[in-house]
Amino acid sequence: MMIRPVIALCFMPVLLLGCRETEPEVQVAAPADDLMSEAETALVLVETVSAETTMLVEPLIASGTIAAKQTSDIGALAEGVVDRIFVRVGDRVSKGDLLFRTRQVDFERRLVEAEAMQDVAAAEVDRAQTLVNRYAPLAPEGVVAEVVFDDAKTGLLVAKANLRLRQTEVETANQMLTDTIVRAPFDGSITARYIDEGVFMANRFSGMGNSAVVQVQECRIAAGILFAPEAELTRLRLGLTGRLFVDGRSDPIESEIVILNDRVDPTSRMIEFRMAFVNPDCGVKAGQSVRAEVDVDPRSATVLPRSAVHGTGDARYVYIAADTQVHRRPVKVSDIDADRVEIMGGLTDEDKVIVTASGPLYDGAKIEPSSS
Repeated sequence: MMIRPVIALCFMPVLLLGCRETEPEVQVAAPADDLMSEAETALVLVETVSAETTMLVEPLIASGTIAAKQTSDIGALAEGVVDRIFVRVGDRVSKGDLLFRTRQVDFERRLVEAEAMQDVAAAEVDRAQTLVNRYAPLAPEGVVAEVVFDDAKTGLLVAKANLRLRQTEVETANQMLTDTIVRAPFDGSITARYIDEGVFMANRFSGMGNSAVVQVQECRIAAGILFAPEAELTRLRLGLTGRLFVDGRSDPIESEIVILNDRVDPTSRMIEFRMAFVNPDCGVKAGQSVRAEVDVDPRSATVLPRSAVHGTGDARYVYIAADTQVHRRPVKVSDIDADRVEIMGGLTDEDKVIVTASGPLYDGAKIEPSSS
């Protein structure tokens, strides 16, 4: 009975050995470090280009506001109550047209008084002249004392001076009466009416009344007041032509720079310039927004294909081929068109920029460059 278990145990290793011989061989995976080393040693085929320096022809873009050639707030020339306003907002006026009138009663009375005083002064001159004419032949004969004759001549001089004074007062009163009617100083449009009839108007800073009655704009000639960064100052000059694009108007307006401000705003760092144009029937309104495209001289620019630049926004970068290794470098770019970008910084003309690659690129990757 004891022999059977021993024989069975002797046959078990043989059976186990036979099972092992029939099982398939299992392939052991290579360590992860070995895979990484193989990837790092694999060469990536790349094509490179160098940044190209070219003369870039593009308009200078600026924005601003439309303004009339001149705008005047018209106030009273003579102090008093405004009793008649002849215009309304939106009216077109020509030079010399009536705008408003100040009450004339007081100024008419002053003119009458001044004319009366002038008549009195003229009568005094006549009387003084008569005395001088009477004493002139008598004084040499001693009939009239020399002192009396001198007093008569002095009286004549005083009377004539008083007459000139009264004549000046008449002219002043007459001018003040004329000034009660205010006329348009130039052709234009009424763009504001500040008061109605019955308001007292002062013509000096006396603290009384208002300073203006109506506003007149010379709108048949207008201009775009435009602003550009101070970096563009060297590209701007008087006489440069361009186009103005006004909101609500489909066709651009041809114009040229007529004013270039010599002052740069210290806060915004912007330079102001103006482009004028003829504005028939005041079709373009003051205050509208405007965009300008100015035909400036070509400028030098460093250009790359858009496909060579990676990233978005301010985080733009390129891959540089340095011998057989890749270096990632941040750059500053500005869009030119759908195929090109301008390199604003971070690149030199000698750098070889990778355009295409047969595999993924990263800083330090091994490459085999071929210039495209």
